[in-house]
Amino acid sequence: MISRLRGRVVSAHPRCVVEVGGIGLEVAIPEKDREALTPTDAEIVFHTHLVVREDRLSLFGFLHRDDRELFLKLIDVSGVGPKIALALLSQHSAARVVTAIKKGDAVFLSKIPGIGKKTAERIGLELADKLDDFASSDEPITPTSKSGIREEVILALTSLGMSRPSAEAVLDRMDWSPEGERSVEDVVRDALKYASRG
Repeated sequence: MISRLRGRVVSAHPRCVVEVGGIGLEVAIPEKDREALTPTDAEIVFHTHLVVREDRLSLFGFLHRDDRELFLKLIDVSGVGPKIALALLSQHSAARVVTAIKKGDAVFLSKIPGIGKKTAERIGLELADKLDDFASSDEPITPTSKSGIREEVILALTSLGMSRPSAEAVLDRMDWSPEGERSVEDVVRDALKYASRG
């Protein structure tokens, strides 16, 4: 099992490629980590987990150890695969996710693309008493400003495969507002429809 990786980031967009001993390894990383990376000659440490499937090997990497540890907890939950767990950690820190799980906040969790209400509730039921080793966050878990929602929408769109410039361009062209009952999920859905028309 590959649990730690030290190497030079050759490319961060659209895929993260890390050169280790002359070999370029593609590493799936959270979007928030991708935004923090730039190609550099300095070596960077990733906390990793190798997912083995019949048809492929996928290496997932995280700049923060807690993200990797929570990722491992999440993929043990029925119905939560590596892509969904990565999407969740692409938008939020491990501390914020832990806070939501401990509080049983299924609404917060279900805002992540791929996580429905039942899956969100299952995550809470299965993990609420298994996260004592993780620090919780006192930050509010629902942004109230348009700028806060905008960033969450961009992270959600990029986790679905859209480039950040494209996601930003779609939101700039859309007429949308965070007021009322507009959730991140609502704006993401509208943005995908808008992008498909363009």
